[in-house]
Amino acid sequence: MVALTIVTPLIACSLNRTQDLVLSVPPMMPSSWPHVDDCRSAYGDPTGAVGGASKASAEWEADNLVTVRLPWHAHAAWNSKLAITGLQVHRLAAPSLTRIVATLWLQAGKSQAEIDRVGLSAIGGGYNFRPVRDGGRLSTHAYGCAVDFDPNRNALGDGAPNFALAENRYVVNAFRTEGWRWGGGWLRPDGMHFEAARLARGR
Repeated sequence: MVALTIVTPLIACSLNRTQDLVLSVPPMMPSSWPHVDDCRSAYGDPTGAVGGASKASAEWEADNLVTVRLPWHAHAAWNSKLAITGLQVHRLAAPSLTRIVATLWLQAGKSQAEIDRVGLSAIGGGYNFRPVRDGGRLSTHAYGCAVDFDPNRNALGDGAPNFALAENRYVVNAFRTEGWRWGGGWLRPDGMHFEAARLARGR
C-alpha cells in the first residue's frame, strides 16, 4: 500500500501546489517515458540524507511534486472514511495523469456508481518515498511517476486482477494510450499499479 495525497499529515500532501494542467497537450507515447533504470536521471534524485540514513529530499519534493485532482469522489483503499481528492505525482507525469483521469471520467459516463464499480474510487497510492517491495532500487512511487487503484481487487501476485476483466479494460487502455505501463501483466502481477516508465533495460 502506498502513501497518498490528501488532507491528513499522515499522507503526502501538496494541496497548495495543485495545478490547472492543460488537457490539450498531445498524449505521451511509450517511448517518451524513461526506462525504470533511468528514472533518477529523468525525474531527478528524490533521496535526501539525515544522520546517514536515506529519506525523501524535502527540496526535491518542493520542486517536483504536484497534485492532480480527481473528478470523482474517492477514498483511501484501507479506510473508506478517509476522503481522497487528488493524487500527488511528479510534475512531468501530472499533465498525462490529468488527461487520463479526465478520459476515465468521461468513459465512466461521469457516473460515480461506475467509478465505484470499476474500483477507481479506492485509492492505493501515489507518491511515496520507498524502495520496491523486494528491496534494492527505489520504487517508481518514490519518483512520483506511479499510482495505485483498488489494491483489494488487484492485489500484488493476483493473476486475475479486476482491471483485467473485459468490462474494466478501459481503465488499462486509458493509461496505455498515454504510454503508462500496467503491472497486471508482469511475471509477478501488480494489477493495482500504473507507472509512467518503461520496462527496465535488459529485463
